[in-house]
Amino acid sequence: MQAPIKTLGIIGGGQLGRMICFYAHKMGYKTVVLTDQENSPASFVTNHTIIGDYLDKKVLKKFCEAIDFATFEFENIPLETAEFVENNSLLYPSSNVLKITQNRIFEKKFLNDNQVKTAEYEIINSLEDLKKSLKTFKKAVLKTAIMGYDGKGQFVLSDEDNCEKVFESLKGVPLILEKFCKFDSEASVIVARSIGGEIKVYEPLTNIHKNGILDRSIYPAKLSAPQRFKTQKIATNIAEKIDLVGLMAVEFFVVDNSILVNELAPRPHNSGHFSMDASITSQFEQLIRSISQGLSLGETRFHSSGQMINLIGDDVNSIAKYQNNSRAKIHLYGKLESKAGRKMGHINILK
Repeated sequence: MQAPIKTLGIIGGGQLGRMICFYAHKMGYKTVVLTDQENSPASFVTNHTIIGDYLDKKVLKKFCEAIDFATFEFENIPLETAEFVENNSLLYPSSNVLKITQNRIFEKKFLNDNQVKTAEYEIINSLEDLKKSLKTFKKAVLKTAIMGYDGKGQFVLSDEDNCEKVFESLKGVPLILEKFCKFDSEASVIVARSIGGEIKVYEPLTNIHKNGILDRSIYPAKLSAPQRFKTQKIATNIAEKIDLVGLMAVEFFVVDNSILVNELAPRPHNSGHFSMDASITSQFEQLIRSISQGLSLGETRFHSSGQMINLIGDDVNSIAKYQNNSRAKIHLYGKLESKAGRKMGHINILK
């Protein structure tokens, strides 16, 4: 007798949720997407969409009753949502991982407590804190500790002239000031850890940003062999220390001979999209493998080099130039409206 088909729940209806659905269906799972947006990218490809407020207990109960296990495709969901799903179903990564990674202060403390180097930072509770720390750092980046992504909620400061104005605009939000890091390059590593504790780590990619948004990821990374090994070792150690079950991206600053961790993202990552066409196992298949009982993790080796290019805003209108390139793989997200700074799709170009 054939085993019953399992249903994976996905919190969030964005492009990452959409791509999780694609791979879940290929692997024989059904999917249910929970989102607070109509016509979300994932809603067009899932078996079922539940639309409602992430804090509505009736909506969450309906979601949990429809699934066998769950994951999330973005980390800015309310922690209460994750805890409710965790208490009424199975959620991977855990709410504790989410709690740490959705708050920059908690994240930096976790990393430093586990001997992982980051940029120097100070917690900012007042304008006086900000001015004092800025005098020490000379140049720094003021960030909201929560709800920040793609460069949002970040301000580069180098003197006291506009401190007060910036601080007032962010009043009431927890803040962190990070010493400005003049890095040589940015890199990221995707790591997966299974329910049984198996760990597989992908090779790093070099990332190039424009206006705070990832523009492209290049493989192989522009790192020395020891640097590549070190990024993978750090990512593996973090996965173990945080008790990860699922997938995580670790973002790095490369500064001279030092490797500093910038951020953690406990979900598929934009830089990991290159794995969809250039690796034995895509990051999305790996996520599903890691949170499925009894499945081993897939081979992470890249079989091709090249780059991932984001289509941001009106860039999507220029896809014609890639359509006749036999080495270009086009991925569009099904978003109905193009907006400045909005990720509309990506192109993987293989060499």
